[in-house]
Amino acid sequence: MKIESDQVKVTDMFTDQEKQLMEATTEFTKKDTQTKSIISETSNKIDADIASLKTLMEFTT
Repeated sequence: MKIESDQVKVTDMFTDQEKQLMEATTEFTKKDTQTKSIISETSNKIDADIASLKTLMEFTT
């Protein structure tokens, strides 16, 4: 009986650890997606700013 009880405790601990890992993985994936989106938006803005500067330079030279 004691062994079965210990096995149940270990299984419960493993399940809790697995749940925490899944939650952490989900949160990491969410943050990674947000970061990639911000980087993409920033890159697009930089590209647009460079294009504007090139256009401005064409008119001033």
